[in-house]
Amino acid sequence: MATWKLADIDKKMSRLREFFATENLQVTNGSIRTALSKFLELKKHMGNIDNDIHFLASCLANLFLSKKHGVTINLGKAVGSSGLDIELETIVAEIKTTIPYLENDFGAAQKREIKKDLERLENAKTEYKYFFVIDSKTERILGQKYSKRYPSVRIVNLLKENL
Repeated sequence: MATWKLADIDKKMSRLREFFATENLQVTNGSIRTALSKFLELKKHMGNIDNDIHFLASCLANLFLSKKHGVTINLGKAVGSSGLDIELETIVAEIKTTIPYLENDFGAAQKREIKKDLERLENAKTEYKYFFVIDSKTERILGQKYSKRYPSVRIVNLLKENL
């Protein structure tokens, strides 16, 4: 496992704990400028949290695939690189950290990317196809609106799996 990446995330979490423990984060009419500066400072501490979330989800996907199929994945693969997130001999998978824009559906751009990923999985000539998610609402919407159209793809909520 990429322990250096986990160490970086741990450092980031420590900085965030310290930030929240020491800063007055109340917003009143007279402190809008202060509130904005605190948000900017928070953003600096958080950095690109989306990449961290995707990496942690990849670690859970790795645990799932190791337990279920006895295989491991490349945790060093760059987020956003072309192709599916996971491409092994008999397994393909996509890791989606999307949180739905709407209560009962995805936003237009989210739908487009999800459909593109599901179609790539559905058309893959492999035995096992997984669409890994990390959000219950995402899982529910996919199950209700997409699973019948992509029957060979198994939707797995990584936060619900017993790993």
